Amino acid sequence: MSAPIVLLVEDEESFIDALLVGLKREGFRVEVARDGFEALERFDIVRPDIVLLSSWSPRRVPR
Repeated sequence: MSAPIVLLVEDEESFIDALLVGLKREGFRVEVARDGFEALERFDIVRPDIVLLSSWSPRRVPR
């Protein structure tokens, strides 16, 4: 069985680094998007099992 895929949407490198370590250690495959626009593009390609996103990003997709 392949590892579950997490799409991590975060713009702060320090958070990305910390989350990558923990998620990979737990057996997840992690894909990173740095804003909402990139997340939408990556979502269709990666088809993640779960999306973790920052509550605030400087380049969010407009509502």
